[in-house]
Amino acid sequence: MSCCGRRRQAWRQAGSAPQTRPSPPPVLQNPTVLSYQGDSSLVIKGSVTGFTYLFAARGELAVDARDAPALQATNLFR
Repeated sequence: MSCCGRRRQAWRQAGSAPQTRPSPPPVLQNPTVLSYQGDSSLVIKGSVTGFTYLFAARGELAVDARDAPALQATNLFR
């Protein structure tokens, strides 16, 4: 049973690595507020910036102006 004990110990040591802090939110250039018209939440990636946006059902959110035209083209936003 010593082999299992060694694996368990290695697993515990690997799990005790220091945790990294989450990255800060992106800095939006010329923020533009879009109103999401969908009925469920939506996660979408900006086509220009690569930022990930999370929209709750029917709500407003500021997005980077460079991503706004592509988001509006989906007809899910106003």
